[in-house]
Amino acid sequence: MLNHRLLNVPKKPKKFVKAAIEFLNRHAKNKKVFCALSGGIDSSAAYLLLKEAKINTIPVFIDHGLMRIIKGIEEREYIQKLFPDVRVVDIRKEFLPKIYGEGDAENKRKLFKAAYSEIISKIIREEKCDLLADGTILPDIEESFGVKISDLKETMSLEEEKDLMQKHIEGFVKSQHNVEIEYDVEATIQPVASLTKHEVRKILEYFNMPQELIYRKAFPGPALSARIVGPVTEENLIFEKKVHDFIESSVEKYYQERYGKLMIINKDDEQEPFQVFAAISEKVLNKKVTGLVGGKRIYDLPLCEKGDWDYKKLIEKASKLEGYARILYELGSNSEGKYDVLIRSINSKDARTATVTELPIDLLKALTQKLLSFTHTKNVYFDVTPKPPATIEYV
Repeated sequence: MLNHRLLNVPKKPKKFVKAAIEFLNRHAKNKKVFCALSGGIDSSAAYLLLKEAKINTIPVFIDHGLMRIIKGIEEREYIQKLFPDVRVVDIRKEFLPKIYGEGDAENKRKLFKAAYSEIISKIIREEKCDLLADGTILPDIEESFGVKISDLKETMSLEEEKDLMQKHIEGFVKSQHNVEIEYDVEATIQPVASLTKHEVRKILEYFNMPQELIYRKAFPGPALSARIVGPVTEENLIFEKKVHDFIESSVEKYYQERYGKLMIINKDDEQEPFQVFAAISEKVLNKKVTGLVGGKRIYDLPLCEKGDWDYKKLIEKASKLEGYARILYELGSNSEGKYDVLIRSINSKDARTATVTELPIDLLKALTQKLLSFTHTKNVYFDVTPKPPATIEYV
C-alpha cells in the first residue's frame, strides 16, 4: 500500500486549493475514495478539497460513543447538518465494551486505532473503494514519524515509512490512529498533510464554512477517552460529556462576547484558545498523567497548588517543573462528589508547543461554582502547565 501526501506547496488558500486539486487529480482521478469524516476541521477540509476536485468520494462518520456533545447536540447530528451526504456508522455496541475498564494511555490509542481500522476496512471492501482519504495534518505526522515533514516524499510505501520511523524512534512522541495502518486500498491520500491547524482554518474560511466549524476546537483521535484519566466507564463517560460541553461552550461564549469571535490570534501569533476542555478523574492527585520532557512522553503525578491566584507566578513555576507531570491549581471542592474536574485551556500555533490561556479569575470562579453544582463533582482544578513540560491531553 502507498501513501500519497501533498507536501511543499504554497500555504495561501487560493494557491493551496489549486495545488490540492492538482494533487487529488494526479492520484485520485477516476477512482473511488473513502473519506473518514470526523467532524473536526482537518477531515472537513480534506473532504471539501475532494469535493472541489470532483473526486468520487464516500464520506463516513464513525460513531463509537466517545464523541463530544456540542452545545447539547451530539457530534453526529452536528456533522450531518454540515455535510448532509455523510454516512454515519454506529459502532457503539461493539466498541464501548472494549474501551470500558481500560486506563492505560497507549492502550486507549491502540483500541481506537484498531476500531477505526476494522470499520474502515469493512466499508472499503463493501464499496470497492480504491483509495482512502483522511485529515492527517503536519503535527500528527511529525509526532508519529519523529522527523520533519520535509523528510518525507509525496508517495511512500508502508515499508518505507516503517523503516523511517524505526530509524528515528528517538523522535517518537505518540501513536496516531490514522498513521501506520494498512488498508485494502491502492493508497491513502492526505491532502492537508503539510498544514497546521491555523492553516486548515484558513482553507475552511476560503470555502465559506460557518464560524462554528472554522473555530471548532481540536479533538484527539482517542476522543473523550483522552480526557478521562484512568479507566473509562459508562458513568464517567456520561459525566465527562456533560462537563466537557459546559466548559468548551462557556469559554467560547466568553470569547464571542468579548471579541466577537470564538478564537483570536493573540500578540504571540497563537490561536487563543487553541483547545479548551474539561478532563475528569477520580482522585487525580494520586493518578499518573502525561508530561513531555526532552520530546519524550512521561507519566507522573500532578502537583496541586492552592492559595491566592497569581497567573504569572504559577506559569513560571509550571514551566520549570521537575518531578511532576504538571501543576493543577485548586479552584474549589465539595465534601461530597466523586470526580475531579480539570479545566484545560491552551493557546498554540500548531499543537507542538502550547501556552496556558490567561482566563480571568472571575470566569474561572463562575465556571467552578457551576461545576460544583453538578452532583458528581468533587474538586475543580485549572491546569496551569504549558507544553512542554506537559502534554495538551491527559493520555
